[in-house]
Amino acid sequence: IYIRKNISDAVPKAIMYFMVNTAKEVLQRELVAQLYKDELFPELLKEADDIAERRQHCMDVLKTLRNALEIVGQIRDSNLQQEIAPST
Repeated sequence: IYIRKNISDAVPKAIMYFMVNTAKEVLQRELVAQLYKDELFPELLKEADDIAERRQHCMDVLKTLRNALEIVGQIRDSNLQQEIAPST
């Protein structure tokens, strides 16, 4: 009786498992086929406007920081030359 109950419980579960997995695989194949259409590539690869703005802002900040670093380096070099000049 116990074995019969286990089998009667397991059979519907196994059937549902295989049905769900088959449906999942078919659905995934169809979605991938729809997604990889050549005419959709430009739209899928398009950068979002807010991301483009953030990237541009980061590039501007980087440029400003590099300019500031160059100025600090020039000031440091100038101060080093002034310290060396009086002692010679």
